[in-house]
Amino acid sequence: DRHQARAIFLSYEPTEKATKTLIFVGKGVTYDTGGADIKAGGIMAGMHRDKCGAAAVAGLFQTVAQLKPKNTRVLGVMAMVRNSIGPNCYVADEIITSRAGVRVRIGNTDAEGRMAMVDFVAHYREQILKENYVNPSIFTIATLTGHCCLAVGDNYSIIMDNGPARQMKTAETIQSAGH
Repeated sequence: DRHQARAIFLSYEPTEKATKTLIFVGKGVTYDTGGADIKAGGIMAGMHRDKCGAAAVAGLFQTVAQLKPKNTRVLGVMAMVRNSIGPNCYVADEIITSRAGVRVRIGNTDAEGRMAMVDFVAHYREQILKENYVNPSIFTIATLTGHCCLAVGDNYSIIMDNGPARQMKTAETIQSAGH
């Protein structure tokens, strides 16, 4: 049972009519062995921190609870999973069908965070279309530290837009706020 995945859903409803909806999907890999493509060479130490995306979502909701934005609906999920080795782990070259019906070929079992979050992104997309959320934006938050460090160096965060977010200049706005 301790290896079963869990979803922790969080929500904040504003006191006034929502003018936008922010949705956060956080990667919560409680421990990452690398799966069947096991991490080798002693780099498994510290992989309990692979849940920091989900922790960031929890922290964000603590901040939202304190600030109580009047016109912003905030939804989120912490996608909690353990990337372990065993009879239920997935392996390289396995094909997994996502909630959205997209087939994903596993090329690296250490990319488990994407698999943990993808169905929740699809879930919220379905909800947006079904319930007609006001000005929705979906954010995925993950610790992709190895790749981030390779791309921009240590001690930096990365934000990347998809097409609609790029048109709205979401990354630029967040980067400016950070500066």
